[in-house]
Amino acid sequence: MAYFVFIFIVALAAFLLYYALRWVRQLFIEAHVMKHGIGANADIIALKRTNWMDRRSVYCELVLRFRTREGQLVQASVFQFLDSREIVRFAEGNGTTVKYDPQNPQHIILYDRPLILGD
Repeated sequence: MAYFVFIFIVALAAFLLYYALRWVRQLFIEAHVMKHGIGANADIIALKRTNWMDRRSVYCELVLRFRTREGQLVQASVFQFLDSREIVRFAEGNGTTVKYDPQNPQHIILYDRPLILGD
């Protein structure tokens, strides 16, 4: 019996470590894109709600399409907690702005500010 408990604890620790490392990696990617990314106008292709919720918001996947400065058409996703007003604002067919990594345009953050020349 103690062997099964040990195996369960090791499996649970490995699972938690995997998700913690994935979360930290995502934070570094977002910080890099925020600092070094290039702004672009994006079209919202889809808004997919997940089952994760907190008191006033829903964790959603926004599927966005935009063009890089080189003219490459990119479709990428970003996960974000959205409240009811933001769900309406980010509805399918609307537009927004993103910042993307020029080396890997799939790495994006939701910028949602008017693009200013030189931004």
